[in-house]
Amino acid sequence: MTRGAALISVLTAAFLIAPAAVASAAIAPGAVTSAPGKASTSTAETGKGVTRAAASSRQDAQIVVDSITPQAPREPSAPILISGSVTNTSAIAFAGVSVRLRFSRQPFANRTEMQTFADGGQILDSSRSTVYVSQLPASGKLPWEFSVTPASLGMLRFGVYPLTIELVDATGRQVAAQRTFLPYAPKDQPITRTKIAWALPIVDQPHRGDDATFVDDGLRQAVADDGRLGKVLKIAETPSKGVSWFVDPAVLDDAQAMSKDYSLKTGTTTTRKTADQGVAQWLRRLRASLAKVPVTATPYADPDVTAVSHQGLDTATRTAIDKGASVATDLLGKEVGTATNWPVGGVIDHDALDALAVADVRTVLLASTTLPANPPLTYTPDAAASLETVQGTVNVLLADPVLSQILTTPGTSAPGATTLAGQRFLAETAMISAERSEESRAVVAAPPRRWNPDPAFVTTLLKAAASAPWLKPVSLSSIKPPKAGVPRTDLVYTDKDEQAELAKSYLAGVKKLSDRAELTATVTKDHRRVFDTALLRLTSTAWRGRTGSASPLVKQIDSAVSERTSAISVSTGEQRTLAGKNGIVPISIRNDLQDEEVTVGVKITSGNRRLLTIGTYETLVTISPGKTRSLDIPMTGNGDGQTKVKVQLTSESGARYGLPAEVTVRMTGYTAIVLVIVGAALTVVLAAAMLRVLRRHARRPAKTRTAGQAGPRAVPEPAQHREGPS
Repeated sequence: MTRGAALISVLTAAFLIAPAAVASAAIAPGAVTSAPGKASTSTAETGKGVTRAAASSRQDAQIVVDSITPQAPREPSAPILISGSVTNTSAIAFAGVSVRLRFSRQPFANRTEMQTFADGGQILDSSRSTVYVSQLPASGKLPWEFSVTPASLGMLRFGVYPLTIELVDATGRQVAAQRTFLPYAPKDQPITRTKIAWALPIVDQPHRGDDATFVDDGLRQAVADDGRLGKVLKIAETPSKGVSWFVDPAVLDDAQAMSKDYSLKTGTTTTRKTADQGVAQWLRRLRASLAKVPVTATPYADPDVTAVSHQGLDTATRTAIDKGASVATDLLGKEVGTATNWPVGGVIDHDALDALAVADVRTVLLASTTLPANPPLTYTPDAAASLETVQGTVNVLLADPVLSQILTTPGTSAPGATTLAGQRFLAETAMISAERSEESRAVVAAPPRRWNPDPAFVTTLLKAAASAPWLKPVSLSSIKPPKAGVPRTDLVYTDKDEQAELAKSYLAGVKKLSDRAELTATVTKDHRRVFDTALLRLTSTAWRGRTGSASPLVKQIDSAVSERTSAISVSTGEQRTLAGKNGIVPISIRNDLQDEEVTVGVKITSGNRRLLTIGTYETLVTISPGKTRSLDIPMTGNGDGQTKVKVQLTSESGARYGLPAEVTVRMTGYTAIVLVIVGAALTVVLAAAMLRVLRRHARRPAKTRTAGQAGPRAVPEPAQHREGPS
């Protein structure tokens, strides 16, 4: 082996092979056979490291570790079976290659050393054993198997030890390698158990805009057996110690709505759908699974708390928390609290933390990188800490980033990925316990809120952790800050974290829509807030980096708010005439809400106050459901002409409600002239009547004469002096 080849072999090694003298390397029949004289033992070469990426770029084969049994041996003589396969990914057959198991007799000192090894760094004290492989054809795959014991690997004390499986050619050049870890916990050595809690989320994106109509069928797909939420349900149905669930009540709410007949609007088309039995069954199974385990409700629809706090949506956080508790309690059939909050990404700033504290949140679950120890420590500190807020002290639980990331290993990963991930998880937790074996600490594992888990992997991992002698599964709520906690920095909230929030421009639009929706509640008798859940869906963390996907919801809610606002309307007519200086203009206010009494303010303004002034009228009107109220508005004109009069409905506080109605009022000025004309005409008529009476009186014969004297003879008036009929 040349010096360069030896250097590559060591620095990119993946498993450390037991010495031939103590490790009985048993290669699967027909696959790998031992060649006499080929086994050797030596210390590992030293030199500068290379990255895993650089090593993998030269690999012409793939090493897969399928199984390590047991994952954490406890007896020095306990057999450890390590098995897997090697695949020739090149087009050329390999001859004279060897599979080697490499190891170190010294355990890691801390988790930093473990990460260095995983990244391809060297180990200072390593031994190896070489097993000859006669032939590996092009594209061929051969199984391998090693049977060793802790004693044969030189393991003497509790800790985590490195293992590498590698394939080398006849020159000693490393062709492929895979690294992993082996925890060893001897029964005769006392171990202080580390408390471990798991926070597992049931969170999705909103699928409805308003409460009545879905905008997509995504929930149906998500809860299917092979869907993301279907996989999460399988984990929930396998009881595991130490697991606490975080459930978004909006997911339950959507499932409940889809369990009945519902409407689906895609584009401009609305379709009536029958109840989805698959979704209904998922909800029933989830309710049964969570009946006797710790459950916390996220705020309804999982709002972006930091973003809404920064953009002036001051009531959104409290509303979401209150709504989350009531919906989750109702749909899960058990009391579900919201006193613990899990911000998206496990990061938060003081503004959002204060908003949560004001809403009665007493514990927050954050990533450990958000509140690091100061100064940095060489060991993993306890997961519990505390922070001060405007409402006093809030407990903080810090999720371990490595443990949390391991939980995301999907079933579709590369071959052997779940085996290595499970081994890594146990090794990390064993290392935490070994770092300070005399001290009991707590750790928390929390995958991303919209994880897509491999149920078999997660349930197996939970079971393995529960049986590990260095772990003690506990509920999340049982972890409290230690009396003597380690010093920590202030909250870390970077520019990158802030940039990840829901966009300011997007939330500005949500705020305007929220203000309009708020008015629809202020005018009703019981201040019914029918749009709270709809608006919370718009603030969901699901829309981070993809607010365009929320557009169907925004349009749907905007339309619903406009429809409800217009249900209270004003009718004025297009034009009214004020025949004189004073007059009445009638208006009507209609309440088309069928089950709610409303009280609205009425504000009437003249477009030209010199020409037309508005008299005293009823400024606050209560209208029964489905009824109309009419108002007579007194107005005074000051000359001829016309002007527009605007009628604006308002809330009781004076905020404008809906669009104003307008009516054109014309003023003629005719009344005084008409009175003069009528008065003059009446005078003429009266004068003519009096003249007629006098004339008739003058023509009447005298009723008495002088006795014996003939009376005068009546002489008719000339015809031209006779009056016509009056």
